[in-house]
Amino acid sequence: MFLVRAPTQVPSPAQHQQLQILFRHPGYNDSSNVLFRLQATDRENDGQPGLFAQLALDACTIVAGDRGRQGWLSLSRDGKVPIEPSSTLRTRNYYFHLATADDEPYPIVPNFGQWVYPHDCLPTHWQQLAPNVNAAPPTVALAPSNLTTALLMRDGSCRLSGCCEQQQVAHVVPQSELSWWRANGMSRYNTGLTAGLDDMANALLLRADLHIAFDTPRLAFVPKPATDGSMRLVAHVLGSSPELELLYHNRELHPTAVSVDMLYARFAWSIFPLLCAFLESDTDRRLTLRASDAPLADAWGFVAAADCERFSIVANARRSQSPKKRKPNCDATPEAGDTAELRPGTSRSRGCTTEADNILSDVSSAKRPCQDPPLSAPPSEHTSPSLASLLTPISPSIDTSLLPQGPQAMPTPPCPQLAQAWLEVERQRSDADGKWNKEQDWLRHVWAGQTMRADEVKRWFEGIGYEVREV
Repeated sequence: MFLVRAPTQVPSPAQHQQLQILFRHPGYNDSSNVLFRLQATDRENDGQPGLFAQLALDACTIVAGDRGRQGWLSLSRDGKVPIEPSSTLRTRNYYFHLATADDEPYPIVPNFGQWVYPHDCLPTHWQQLAPNVNAAPPTVALAPSNLTTALLMRDGSCRLSGCCEQQQVAHVVPQSELSWWRANGMSRYNTGLTAGLDDMANALLLRADLHIAFDTPRLAFVPKPATDGSMRLVAHVLGSSPELELLYHNRELHPTAVSVDMLYARFAWSIFPLLCAFLESDTDRRLTLRASDAPLADAWGFVAAADCERFSIVANARRSQSPKKRKPNCDATPEAGDTAELRPGTSRSRGCTTEADNILSDVSSAKRPCQDPPLSAPPSEHTSPSLASLLTPISPSIDTSLLPQGPQAMPTPPCPQLAQAWLEVERQRSDADGKWNKEQDWLRHVWAGQTMRADEVKRWFEGIGYEVREV
């Protein structure tokens, strides 16, 4: 007699006080100077809300254009008492100041597309992540492969939850930002010799729900200090989500070889949608724009209020909204794209196409549709004002794998008709148990979408005619 188990227990996050922190521009009146808001999810042991000051400083620096000038936070408009970056923010309002900003108000970058990546100027605490995100190289040398299979062998499980089932390939810089990627020369950080976004330096495995949260974006991956002072890559919940806080906030990621520069760009991508209220407040704004949009600004860089709204990501989402998508608003960041589970050989989404670059070989592949999806976040326990003690990575529980998928026909080696007929006769004679036919059925089922375990990757490649060598 089988045992019927009781329903699973629903996570019960503690009911803590909520706090949204406003970050203000000192060059405008307080009635219309809020740049953006961040949820105070870095809680102390007593549950009091707070926010790691360095994370907020990074966000402010990004929207100010990373111009290399010293920036700081303060409680006052004059900025005479700077906030220590290693401290925890606990009050409602802060001002972001820039050194030598004599041309007040200093300009703001309105969205991710207008932002110029700060090559060779990555903040020091981000650079300190580099030794912590290296992963061991694959132990098997593969013939022609794709990004999904490569990540399955490199990561093996979701880099946040540790789960081995329902994994998806999550792009760090989204595939929808291909134009920005090319304009900023981001391929210089790729692991392979390709120029596209489908590179192992720009992707990691995430469980399907966490992938949705990552793309919404409800969480970001950022550096925070551990108790020993070293910087660790952790998940940070951007909005109010008690359940995500409980499970994943300040949870350290499992080792991954994702480029730190890609992670910094992704953090910027997650912050820019929060500027929508600033851009839609019927106030002229001084903006930093690309040359193609520069005519919208006057001689001092100010853009009329009516034109500022066109740079709002949320406003653009409203105008281009399809009937199948939810209506976004300024209180919630817009969705980056439709969720789709990636499988070996393909990369899916709606509305865009890009060149899918081969990760593990020099064999070029055909164009494939773009894709980008994600979901989640957990709570932190602070031991000092500098930051909380970070949660250790979650260990994987079940050793399963990724769902493969592909619209193409399963690859079969060319074979003349006469030789094929002879092979069929020989197989019937020498394979009385029908093992070969069973293997072919398994290959067809995998190609059609059946789950393939990690230990079956080698079997798959050998079954379709490739040689896999142990190294």
